[in-house]
Amino acid sequence: MRNVRRWIGAAAVPVLVLAGGVTLAGTAVALPDTGSVAVSNGTDAPVTFEADGTTFHGSLRNPDGAAVAAALLLPGSGTTDRNGNQPGWAADTLVRTADALAAHGIASLRFDKIGAGETGLGSYTVETIGEYGFTEQVDHAEAAVRLLAEHTGVSPEEILVLGHSEGALTALALADRGIGSGFALLAPLPMRYLDLLTAQLNAVVDSGQLGPDGEAVRADLPRAVESLRTTGDFPTDLHPILAQFGMNPANAKFLFESDQLDPVELAAELAADTPVLLTCSDKDLNINCAQVEPLRNALAHTDLQFEHFTTANHSLEELGPLQPGPADQVALLPTSFEFSAAIDSWAAARGR
Repeated sequence: MRNVRRWIGAAAVPVLVLAGGVTLAGTAVALPDTGSVAVSNGTDAPVTFEADGTTFHGSLRNPDGAAVAAALLLPGSGTTDRNGNQPGWAADTLVRTADALAAHGIASLRFDKIGAGETGLGSYTVETIGEYGFTEQVDHAEAAVRLLAEHTGVSPEEILVLGHSEGALTALALADRGIGSGFALLAPLPMRYLDLLTAQLNAVVDSGQLGPDGEAVRADLPRAVESLRTTGDFPTDLHPILAQFGMNPANAKFLFESDQLDPVELAAELAADTPVLLTCSDKDLNINCAQVEPLRNALAHTDLQFEHFTTANHSLEELGPLQPGPADQVALLPTSFEFSAAIDSWAAARGR
């Protein structure tokens, strides 16, 4: 149904955890901000900006002392708010990143996108949310860049762009528009969207979590992908589990538009010597380091800082000797020690 919107990871099966999504089940209400831990560097100021008839709410992190650079922080898929959290999912990925940047004199802006936090559905309704596509998401990120430029005096072409998970694809799409002078692709979506979704769904089937429905879901998956890529919509007779994992008409526009972009191709088009931070982790259940390798190769011409973590989960939290699983999605764990060192090093080279 078009009045129900589900994104990758919003279904009940816990293994598929590529950042969840906007799940609407009857009422168009703003989703609550899930909060964050206290920060130690700089000060947040509330800001708003307008785009496509929606008022977006965000936080501008001002470092202590004069800012020497400015960065836009972009979240992963779904109802991820400005701090990197979702209802029932604590991570603080973005607010912790803002904290690390501020320590080096880098101002940053993060905001609640459509479906999240104070922004809520904005100009959309339950009935019209299917009109929201990836192009609109990039447009909204570009509007945020303009606001950040106004507040800091840093031109859009010189702003740093940091994207987590799906946000890394948004960051590369901004680069394709001539925005940004440096990029951090954190646990990024490393291939075409539907290719990654296919790999994740096949992994869920292999795990046995779908029981007797598993092979029927696997058999229907290629047909779903082919239909969306050729017609822009999904067949009406797909296995219902595929709809639960985002392959439904309400998601068709977003997935169709985002799948048109290949992160590897976009990365290859970055200017030589562009500073790029790229990460992957052995304990990331969403994206593995082998999947990130083609993206790493495409970035060989840039000033690349590649970080292969061993104990970070997808949200860049510290697991240590623990194995990743559903529990670390709901617990607010410490920031990954490896990520802290990596972002500190990258920010030090961009800031003071």
